Amino acid sequence: MTTSDPLVGATLDRRYFVESRIAGGGMATVYVAHDLRLDRRQALKVMHPSLAQDPSFVQRFINEAHSVAKLSHPNVVQVFDQGEDSGHVFLAMEYVPGRTLRDLLREKGRLTPRAALQIMAPVLAALGAAHQAGMVHRDVKPENVLLTEDGRVKVADFGLARAVEQSNQGLTRTGTLMGTAAYLAPEQIERGLADARSDVYAAGIMLYELLTGNQPHTGETPIAIAYQHVNEDVPRPSHFLPGLQPEVDDLVTKATERDPKYRPGNGGQYLAKVLEVWNRLPADPQGGSAPLTPVAPQKGPVHTMTAPQLIAGGAGPGTENATMVVDMDAADHGEDEEDDDTDNGSWWTRNRLLAIGGGVLAVIVLAASWWFFLGQYENVPDVAGASPETAREEIRSAGLTYDLAEEEIYSDDADRGTVAETDPEIGSRLSPGDSVTVFLSMGPQTMDMPDLVGEDVANATKDLEDLGFATEDIVQEEIDAREVPPGEVIETNPEAGATADREGSITLTISRGIPVPAVVGEELDDARSTLEDLDLEVEVVEEESEDVDEGVVISQLPDTGTSLGMNGTVTLTVSSGPPEVDVPDVVGMRRKEARETLEDAGFEVEIDRILRGNRIVHQSPSGSAPEGSTIELIAAPRGLDLDEFDFDD
Repeated sequence: MTTSDPLVGATLDRRYFVESRIAGGGMATVYVAHDLRLDRRQALKVMHPSLAQDPSFVQRFINEAHSVAKLSHPNVVQVFDQGEDSGHVFLAMEYVPGRTLRDLLREKGRLTPRAALQIMAPVLAALGAAHQAGMVHRDVKPENVLLTEDGRVKVADFGLARAVEQSNQGLTRTGTLMGTAAYLAPEQIERGLADARSDVYAAGIMLYELLTGNQPHTGETPIAIAYQHVNEDVPRPSHFLPGLQPEVDDLVTKATERDPKYRPGNGGQYLAKVLEVWNRLPADPQGGSAPLTPVAPQKGPVHTMTAPQLIAGGAGPGTENATMVVDMDAADHGEDEEDDDTDNGSWWTRNRLLAIGGGVLAVIVLAASWWFFLGQYENVPDVAGASPETAREEIRSAGLTYDLAEEEIYSDDADRGTVAETDPEIGSRLSPGDSVTVFLSMGPQTMDMPDLVGEDVANATKDLEDLGFATEDIVQEEIDAREVPPGEVIETNPEAGATADREGSITLTISRGIPVPAVVGEELDDARSTLEDLDLEVEVVEEESEDVDEGVVISQLPDTGTSLGMNGTVTLTVSSGPPEVDVPDVVGMRRKEARETLEDAGFEVEIDRILRGNRIVHQSPSGSAPEGSTIELIAAPRGLDLDEFDFDD
């Protein structure tokens, strides 16, 4: 916290009084602010001025903020408001007191497999909810995972990475996405593409780091790290942690496959695998985590011109020789006239030479006419259906200038990404150097609707986007469907095989699954009954607790707000009561000494006396008991025959 920050003490939008600065990063600075209108504390994320001055970024940021605000999930940091004041673009968000997962890693070094998965589960629940809503985080990393003071896990910064990524056109601005190269999926690095599976990759990298205490790929520059993501597999954590369970190893390697099609399709699918492994892991031993001991392009056809090339005045290469022939023929013709008196064949010779001379003159006239009326123009070559590269080579070879239009058009004849048409149209005559605008094809406007039933909604949406459907035209409708896993497509409109207009809308009907109810604080039997009535399986884990009564649910996994399919498993952590401690043996001690001994050990004491006896002859319980419980003592006179007394009755 610093008081030199000019925003500390200021009020933004006449509503948010900035109390203190929490942290700063490559994209924004976070403050604690007091909402004067609603009288509550909130976190205020204020964009750096370099980003706030970019109008396109600000608009994208606003659009993303609106989308994130609609995402309501207990493991997602809620966005309440967005605004701008005197050049400060900000988000008003849920204030989450606590620390980040990065802070925990710095403190612990690494986590046990069970502890790591227990943190990953709510993170994946948040990502799964976002993926089901058609959103992608794009910047999953420990810095964006918040751990609250009461043990909850929340994911922050949904949408911010996408706005910056679009504004920067990829990994171009130092300190923004380049700073997270350690978690970028290969497809984000190679093609700038990100979907739900990219978030799964980042989550797999984060799980690797939680288990080993280190990132799988390191280097002196972000580019060096990115190169490893594209060209090298993530090593198995057991390489550094001998004895690590194979199924935990598999959780990392499956999520970090370099080819996205081999990863879990979204956060919900990855969560299911994590929960399955977590339920099979043994309980963590006492003592926490041990320190880590690492053991030539092809060119298109070239067209050449073979027409005469004339210069001003009608002469040019080739015409000079023709004139010489005519001149020579004229000289020969004069000699033939002189011989005509003595040679009867001179008339045929004279006429033959005249015919040749006249033919040559005709060629010259025709060549000149061709050049002035046709030869000085170039025809737009037929590049319909060609790739942009081939079209560029052919148009330039024709002596024309190639210009690729930003706008793409529909075409029933040209495949998507090839040339649909040109302006001027193919065959038009242009002067050398004139521009030809090339329009690429988006494919036909109508097409057969693909079969997406049974697909995950994120994958189905990606498939439609790849086919040219606009994201805003893909509508999602959720319905209750216990038999279908959450997020899976049940039906589409238009249905599979029907005609779909890429200028129209597509409706995906998806399963809502079974929302997991909140059962924390309930007795185990009541919680079990509630969950089993919803066709959910229940796993029970006992845990000692000084604050929660025995048999009461302390926590649940997954938490409320998550949806599961039929027979999905909910793990309940149930209190087994406070931990037991050793009870001092006070039999044989005097009454006062026995009381002091037990009370010093943290127990309550009740003493029953036989015949006003003063020496302890029996205690219950003995051995061990919950700290703070009551120990019952019996005192009797020395020498009294105790055989007639039943102390256990």
